Amino acid sequence: MKLSDIVVNAPRTELLYFKDSYLKEFQAKVLRAVKEQGRSWYLILDQSAFHPKGGGQPSDTGKLLFLVGSAQVKKAIFESGVVVHYIKLDTDNPPEVGAPVRGIVDWEPRYKYMRRHTAAHLFDHCINQATGRTYRTMGSWLGEPKPYVDYAGEPPSLEVITQAQGLANTYVEEALSVNIDFLDKSKIHNVSDAPNIERLPENDVYRVVRINGFESIPCGGTHVKATSEIGGIKTLGVEAVNGGFRVYFDVQDGPSSKNP
Repeated sequence: MKLSDIVVNAPRTELLYFKDSYLKEFQAKVLRAVKEQGRSWYLILDQSAFHPKGGGQPSDTGKLLFLVGSAQVKKAIFESGVVVHYIKLDTDNPPEVGAPVRGIVDWEPRYKYMRRHTAAHLFDHCINQATGRTYRTMGSWLGEPKPYVDYAGEPPSLEVITQAQGLANTYVEEALSVNIDFLDKSKIHNVSDAPNIERLPENDVYRVVRINGFESIPCGGTHVKATSEIGGIKTLGVEAVNGGFRVYFDVQDGPSSKNP
């Protein structure tokens, strides 16, 4: 079954995590329910706090509660502006179109992805600061087994990577604020310090994430409110990839990194 067929003529999903990454539960309405097989269904809601896989961030998982039963959210998929929830019903009773639903995000993995995502942005800045040059990011992965960021160009020395790690952890201790703004497409090119403007898709509004004092990053992922919530950053190795190099890293628990 093609996702493009499932979402045809469906309205764009209101992305609740865009405005509030800390939203653990939400209310929504069922717009479309398509059976795959058995108790597995594809579900479209009018709004959702489930972050779909994308931008290096894994899909959220969780639970949906209906008037007639419940379902496990196995993954969320983004297709043509619509979040499609791939679910497995706990009973044989599927939700009806128009029915209210309560969504509950699996918070422990989500919060880890938030910490890792902000840590990746922070390390991007720190590797540039440590080397005195700008490394273009080529991709990232914030899930298991090991998160990483890919950069274009020749890798710096391990000494420089360690220096960047030290800078990052200094900024973690400083508890810098992480701010999110929404910019009209006519204004996005005014953000002169954003490193990836030329690679952005065509949108009417762009979401821009900025660690206080650092460059602006157009980004659709979830983030913590302050660098202190990262806890700490530990680099786990560097390897060559096509056109560049990959830095493996992870976040470490600290005083401010506990689930809020």
